[in-house]
Amino acid sequence: MVIIHDKRLPKKYLAALKQKLPDAEFFAFSGAASPGGESVYETIFCHPDIYFFQIDTKKFVFSPNVSADMLDLLRSKGAVLIKGKDTPFGRYPNTAKYNAVRVKDNIFHDFDHTDPVIKEIICENGLKEIAVKQGYSRCSLVNINDRAVITSDKGIASAVKTEGIDALLLRPGSILLPGEKYGFIGGASGVLPDGRIIFLGDIELHPEGERIKKFLIKYSADHVILDGLPLYDAGSLLIF
Repeated sequence: MVIIHDKRLPKKYLAALKQKLPDAEFFAFSGAASPGGESVYETIFCHPDIYFFQIDTKKFVFSPNVSADMLDLLRSKGAVLIKGKDTPFGRYPNTAKYNAVRVKDNIFHDFDHTDPVIKEIICENGLKEIAVKQGYSRCSLVNINDRAVITSDKGIASAVKTEGIDALLLRPGSILLPGEKYGFIGGASGVLPDGRIIFLGDIELHPEGERIKKFLIKYSADHVILDGLPLYDAGSLLIF
């Protein structure tokens, strides 16, 4: 199992991850410069979900400016990589091109800003575009399973319910993201190959921790937490 994470992830979080997942290989992602243009802003510069869209358990669309060394490393571990067309740059929404999220056969995103290669893949694979106003869809959603998600975005919650998927709607905030007022629950999580949810922190410390726990129990969702650490948005953990 390979886990791609923001290289700036605090040492105590990385140490806790390695303790919880001793068989995993961890690859630190350093972000990607935008040749001849304005790079993604500092807060999210090293967030993997700004440069990669995860199609399934091992297939990704990647931004053209991701380094060849990183791509070679991921391919050597079995990742299937498809080159996108657009390069994220500057500030939102230009940073949201790859931040779509898949739930079952639905892709949630603000499709005014989606990389065209992702749109092609959606069409070719018979997937369904579900338009939301939140371009940071991956950051904003934890995919519990095909039947349920957790989010703090009202528009996403409404959209998933329209598709027959349950949504636990949290109040925004209470998640660390250095440089911003707060982060997002999707950016503070990832999905392990066996379907378990890994949280970057301890849901017990979140103000709505009990609601989160009850929702996970409701859907028999096994999960891993980092005991004693507040939830931390590192631009998702990309796992294959």
